[in-house]
Amino acid sequence: MDWTLGIDRQRDALLRMVAALLVLAGDGSVLPRHVRTGIWRVLRPAEAAFRRLVVVVKVVFKIEAGVAVRRGPVPAIPRVSGDTVARVPAFALFDARKSFKPRSSVKGRKPVPRIRFFDEVQVFEPVVMISPDDEVSAAHMMRRLRALNAALANVPKQARRLARWEAKRQAVRAETGKYIAPMRPGKPPGHRDRGRHPVDFALKECHEMALYALHDPPDISGKSVP
Repeated sequence: MDWTLGIDRQRDALLRMVAALLVLAGDGSVLPRHVRTGIWRVLRPAEAAFRRLVVVVKVVFKIEAGVAVRRGPVPAIPRVSGDTVARVPAFALFDARKSFKPRSSVKGRKPVPRIRFFDEVQVFEPVVMISPDDEVSAAHMMRRLRALNAALANVPKQARRLARWEAKRQAVRAETGKYIAPMRPGKPPGHRDRGRHPVDFALKECHEMALYALHDPPDISGKSVP
């Protein structure tokens, strides 16, 4: 398997998708609800795909904490005009952990005794209708989108970050016996069984590459990281 070609292909695909999301989001302060929802549906699986791509780079090129690596040319990434953010947040390299707490089957208010009196005056609050055109805040989403955009510009840097974090967690594991891997078990975040968007195929490919690299890591030391 040509790992360099596979990494470059998946990174280029993610770059194109992120660039399109940045153009769609505009300044990102406030967006219509349906636009924000559409961006989230692409952003979450794109983040998961890139996390697995970083795992592939770290394992395949045997990057360890504190070890410098040779890096190829950094691609030019389209930026949104008028972006005044002073500092781009760091990209989250670890999947969110699954919650195994039992979910309550009762939605909304918790079940409580409903006691009524004959002389009680009941006041019904008006039902607020949610429209897909409502203006909603997109600040949190834009921080994650910018973090992914910046991380894609330098994959070796993210691989070194991952190596440092894993070294710290290995030390914690030696003391407590607990260890959290960057990839959570099971299906990756944002996975859709019948997804037909290009990000769904990118997530599938990156996930399979990461599993293959972790199971049978190749020896291609000496080659530069793409």
